[in-house]
Amino acid sequence: MPLSESKRKANNKWDAANMTVLGCKVRRDRAEQFKAACKKNGTSPNAIFMAAMEKFMEEHGEAEEAPEP
Repeated sequence: MPLSESKRKANNKWDAANMTVLGCKVRRDRAEQFKAACKKNGTSPNAIFMAAMEKFMEEHGEAEEAPEP
């Protein structure tokens, strides 16, 4: 079911206050291969990046409980 306009606005407001985008440059062909591999395995690039970030933070003593949205 699509979000209502008011819920979408509330989500956008919360995201603006609490979220940020991390990015990196990769070769276009490699990015397409990565996205295809994620789709084939039933996941998303974001899920892979989040898992890698959490693992890195845990291994380097920087892990902390993320608050639920």
